[in-house]
Amino acid sequence: MTKRCLMAVGAHADDIELLAGGTLLKYHDQGYDVVYVMSTNNMSGSWSRVKPDGTKESTLPPYHVIEPQRKLEAAAAAKLFGTVPIHLEHPQRHYTRDDGKVEELRYGSERPKTVAPNTPTIITAYEDAASVKRLSDLMLEKNPEAVFTHALGDWNIEHLGTCLLVTKAYRKAVESGYGGMLLYVPNGTATFGERMAQWETFVDISRFGDRKLEAIGTHACQFATPHQTDYPILEQWQFWGTACGCRYAEVFVIAGHPAVQASTPEFTLEIIQHRQV
Repeated sequence: MTKRCLMAVGAHADDIELLAGGTLLKYHDQGYDVVYVMSTNNMSGSWSRVKPDGTKESTLPPYHVIEPQRKLEAAAAAKLFGTVPIHLEHPQRHYTRDDGKVEELRYGSERPKTVAPNTPTIITAYEDAASVKRLSDLMLEKNPEAVFTHALGDWNIEHLGTCLLVTKAYRKAVESGYGGMLLYVPNGTATFGERMAQWETFVDISRFGDRKLEAIGTHACQFATPHQTDYPILEQWQFWGTACGCRYAEVFVIAGHPAVQASTPEFTLEIIQHRQV
């Protein structure tokens, strides 16, 4: 029997909130525990700030500046779900050095001091048996009712690497008796055509739009103004909500089905009831 628990695995700080923040908040309010997992070490990325004149500026700070900031913001976001982040610490595929040069991690390339030796990047982590086992063991330990992660049809290669790692770990956990489901979150834009953006079930988050925005807003270096039209977050939720017959919705693809249980927990019941046939 799975616990009243949901696990989300995002590649970067802010991904979990964007993927399933409303769903996690909704079910946390109903007594569910949340397991909040970051697959990368968050050592790369831009930092956006709002200048006094109201315009935004974006910089590429060195890894030792951006990494602790993004982890600090992830901790603030996880607190809203009543939990703390679990960092798998797979390095991203590149980082910014002190001299401003962007260094790509390849065989024999220089690695930042914060990266542990022999740690595969998120691009190849799914091929590393130890990395797969670590995440599989976490699924078995926490025993969540469902695991959320990125979908295969995603333009970001680190999202895709995370999806492959989670999927392989999930299959390994199922072989050991895990009975929860695996849910992919399709990309909001049809980057690879409409078919890759299709979904098959949803969660009604109509009452959680403002709180989801609050959770996204904790990632201030990425979303200096998450409510404004420079990032049309609300339009996406409204689009899905309209398609699902509610105000806001988060949509999913069932990549792994739950085991049959004597009673159907609340989250699984909503997923089954909202499944499009």
